[in-house]
Amino acid sequence: MKKHLCTWVLAFVAVTPAAVAQSATETIGHLQNLSGSATVDRAGAALPAAAGMSLLQGDRVRTGRPGAAGIVLTDDTTISLGSGSELLLNDYAFAPQEGKFSLALKMLKGTFSYVTGQIVKLAPDAARVQTPTATIAVRGTKLLIEVQE
Repeated sequence: MKKHLCTWVLAFVAVTPAAVAQSATETIGHLQNLSGSATVDRAGAALPAAAGMSLLQGDRVRTGRPGAAGIVLTDDTTISLGSGSELLLNDYAFAPQEGKFSLALKMLKGTFSYVTGQIVKLAPDAARVQTPTATIAVRGTKLLIEVQE
């Protein structure tokens, strides 16, 4: 009995970090298109952005001057970033079968166009857009924001 319990505990400990790491690196969307220069800051490293690149929760997308990027999240939310923009993908959960819906974006500077996806349709109170001076509860379908430096 002790041997089986010990084996089960060791198997649980060995699998748990992998499961946690997988959820931390789950793709929440991708860069649909890109023009000019852009980077994705991830885990302390600045990665050169490219069309088709996967995006993860916690990524910071920065467009250069000139530069523009189109982002599509897994719930079909679309975000367009203009030249010299910076967006932080703070929080994201889209698991309709589990009833999990969350979207928190932080628009730090630049211009942004935002069109809601399935999260807002299924859970209208689950989406938030933050700017340096305000937090917006998104219940509509389209939003255009400019954050000046």
